[in-house]
Amino acid sequence: MIKIRALVAFAAAALLTGAAIADNDAGPGPGHRPDAARFLAHMEKHRARLHDRLKLTPDQEAAWKTFSEKTQPQAPRIRAVRSELAGLSAPARMDRMIALMKERESRMTDRAAAVKEFYAVLKPEQQKLFDRMTVWRKRRH
Repeated sequence: MIKIRALVAFAAAALLTGAAIADNDAGPGPGHRPDAARFLAHMEKHRARLHDRLKLTPDQEAAWKTFSEKTQPQAPRIRAVRSELAGLSAPARMDRMIALMKERESRMTDRAAAVKEFYAVLKPEQQKLFDRMTVWRKRRH
């Protein structure tokens, strides 16, 4: 009986969360609109800076090229997803959210494999630099 109540509570919370996401068209705040082109330009600039600071040897350049190809940044697509979710029924919306989560997990698994392959060819001092330059930091507005 407790398991059924917990499951019902979880499902209700999930439905309410999905509805809140679908209803939130305003974005993160006034005047803030994600700009995919700007995001991608920023990511490419960071990638170029990382490449330059690592001071890769000619033998490591092939590994960098493979790493770069496998980890190309993707433009944020939150608005497209929000509008897609808004038009679905609650059960269909939950199914779509699960499918999106699985897609993200697959991309992250591929990215992790690419990072591990590249990291293995770096020298210890390059690994430390890579660690520092690839840590996720919260943006300041």
